[in-house]
Amino acid sequence: MKKNRFVIVMMALFAMASLALVSCKEDEADPPVPDFSSAIDDKTVTFTNLSTNATSYSWDFGDGSALSTEKDPVHTYAAYGDYDVRLTATGEGGSEIKKITISVVKVWPTITIDGSFADWAAVPSFYSGYGADGGSLTEAKVTSNAATSKLYIYIKGDLSAANHVIQTIINADGDTATGWQTTNLSGNGAEYQFEYYIHDLWGGTYSWNSDPGVQDWPWDIDITSGENGDITESSGVIGDAEIEFVIETSLMKDPVPASQIGIYFWAQNTDWNQVGQLPPVDAVPLQKVKMFNFQ
Repeated sequence: MKKNRFVIVMMALFAMASLALVSCKEDEADPPVPDFSSAIDDKTVTFTNLSTNATSYSWDFGDGSALSTEKDPVHTYAAYGDYDVRLTATGEGGSEIKKITISVVKVWPTITIDGSFADWAAVPSFYSGYGADGGSLTEAKVTSNAATSKLYIYIKGDLSAANHVIQTIINADGDTATGWQTTNLSGNGAEYQFEYYIHDLWGGTYSWNSDPGVQDWPWDIDITSGENGDITESSGVIGDAEIEFVIETSLMKDPVPASQIGIYFWAQNTDWNQVGQLPPVDAVPLQKVKMFNFQ
């Protein structure tokens, strides 16, 4: 009889243990599964949270900025580049992390050199307005392509025979302390000059190789071999008022263009003088090279 009681007691204890084990398994929460997608618009990224079994979130955007606890944050990066984004999802089942590397890159507009300027509408003005001494040019725009092998240029203004030569000087290394220095332009330091006879569709590329203080023609002879020099594509002048053309950055070999370069335009009716210049209207002094970023 005592043996039977012992067996019954053991069976009861086993049943209770089994029930407790089943109960623990039923109460154990599933771990969170972090996941997300991203939509990139220039430097602004919209993150969509796709996590499951989570109730709170922590985002590390990979750029040293503060963490975010929003479910679907929108983050603007200060610079282009690759960033390791980490999402920590937390729920009753613990915390899990997912990392995705995103590429925030410059998206360049598609410009076709065809004499129709509608594709320039989304490109902001690089220079606009008139200089202190008047001037015939009213607007200039500059953009590039993904390979940064071309400079696309749009110029608007009086492009009649009175201003048939467009001069473009470029500070290729981004350093104003090197290259050509002139009292006529502030923050110059140009290593290249591109001279384009817009009605004859002829261009020449010149490199700086002189003493910094030389104010007269301080450039080497044409460093291009083709008849059209640096101008590989051009719409030609439309209505004596607008033109678009391309400068190949491959012509700039010593120094090669840095990620930020300086550019300045002017138009004239003879070689090597500054008539019809287009400095920025808000710069002091007004005649100043403006910087262009490839990134």
